Amino acid sequence: MNRGIQLALCALALCLVSGGVFAEASIDDSRRTAIVRAIEDVSPAVVTINVVDIQYDRVVDPRMSDFFNLFGPRLRGAARERQVEGVGTGFVFDADGHILTNYHVLQDADLISSVTLSDGRQIEVEFVGADERTDIAILQAKTADLPFAPLGESGTLMTGEWVIAIGNPFANMMRDPQPTVSVGVVSANHRQVSREVGGGDRLYQNLIQTDAAINPGNSGGPLVNAAGQVVGVNTMIFSNTGGNQGLGFAIPIDRVKRVADEIVLYGRRRNPWMGFRGEPVAAFKPFAKRELGVQSDDGVLVTEIMRDCPAYRAGLRLGDVIVGFNGQAVTHPTDIDYINWDLYVGDAARLLVERDGQTQRFEYDIEELDQK
Repeated sequence: MNRGIQLALCALALCLVSGGVFAEASIDDSRRTAIVRAIEDVSPAVVTINVVDIQYDRVVDPRMSDFFNLFGPRLRGAARERQVEGVGTGFVFDADGHILTNYHVLQDADLISSVTLSDGRQIEVEFVGADERTDIAILQAKTADLPFAPLGESGTLMTGEWVIAIGNPFANMMRDPQPTVSVGVVSANHRQVSREVGGGDRLYQNLIQTDAAINPGNSGGPLVNAAGQVVGVNTMIFSNTGGNQGLGFAIPIDRVKRVADEIVLYGRRRNPWMGFRGEPVAAFKPFAKRELGVQSDDGVLVTEIMRDCPAYRAGLRLGDVIVGFNGQAVTHPTDIDYINWDLYVGDAARLLVERDGQTQRFEYDIEELDQK
């Protein structure tokens, strides 16, 4: 075989080999999508939180029940301790080892039995503080140099963009600590849920809705965008069965960051103070409205107000009808509660009020309830 043919064959062989290597590299690149990279970035910061609620049951020997009943409920049998285990998710969100989770993960617990990283390491933590109304709690890891998840912005989320729910559903049934991931889209932004959800005592308003699968145990875990940034804290599902039905909700991270900053700095969320109460105008009969001098058809009638509260100092009075609060329409007292709960000490509160048929505006700075 002459030298020219040999060189040609060698060149062809090199092309085939390099082509195969290139094709394999292209396949690997196509597999490592933005979603995969985001999961790789955030998962190491996710933790499983195991809690224990200690309950006591009265145990009575059936043969002795008649005897014990003679002495009333205090002597009806012996107390038996029962430990009820629960599980939730959290994630390290800063270089200082602070861990975010939902308050309801810890609310009924007597102790935190373990906090486990995705690599299997168990870490010691201490409770920093919580805000029940926004359902946010902060723990502090005692281990240094932990991986942490970068926080993004929820205000820029677009309906339809990809998001990833990372958590530990049914973690007590699994033998390994790695978190579970599910992928979906932002189904809706600024979702207003019924006032009755959370007993009406939690700020479950302006939530992120997603069809990424969220199940029991996911609570407190991060909702992540395709850039690997946490945009929400997975909090609850709407379900007829208790399992995922594509209706998951997350607290927007813009709210979470402000609450977390307060808790880390003060050990608590400083409670915004209103100092007044009201009743919905729609609840009053026409004759009652005439007697009260109310000309509005909607809004909240101020029925109680403290003279030293910032709203009074700004000009709000008994008999005023609040129809707007910081640019949002007001029809029920809980509307005012939810808007107020989302404000922080030093924020501006702007009231739109109707008085004697005239519209007036009052503005004041939010103060802390605990200072009063």
